[in-house]
Amino acid sequence: MLNGNTAYKLINMQMKVFDLDTARETLVVIKPIVEEINTKRMELTEAYERLQEEQDPLERMYLESHIKDLEALIDSLFRKIEALGGVIKGIDPILVDFLSFHKNRYIWLCWKEDEDTIMYWHELNEGFAGRKPISLLEEDVL
Repeated sequence: MLNGNTAYKLINMQMKVFDLDTARETLVVIKPIVEEINTKRMELTEAYERLQEEQDPLERMYLESHIKDLEALIDSLFRKIEALGGVIKGIDPILVDFLSFHKNRYIWLCWKEDEDTIMYWHELNEGFAGRKPISLLEEDVL
């Protein structure tokens, strides 16, 4: 059960509340964004490595500019996930939670980037370690 302060924060943030099907449909849109984030992260790592080795001042300026662009792009991709209603809970690996309502309380439906779909949930005050299988909820409609 939410305490008053947490409920107030959720209402104030006007978070989208998902049922399981809608969260899974949204995840289909989010997964390619996560793939792009990971691609850009690899590019960013390579650019940082090149920058460390580069001696030419003009090439260093280019790499520094490229790094800033990649960082801004990665940030905008994370914001895109949030705009879809996902809540970023981790970045390595990428963890995305979706607010849901079950048996008169809010819960998180959670996804980790290497999972095919949303297969776990946890209470609002629990983290990744508190994940439980969706099957425990499927007896009741989300």
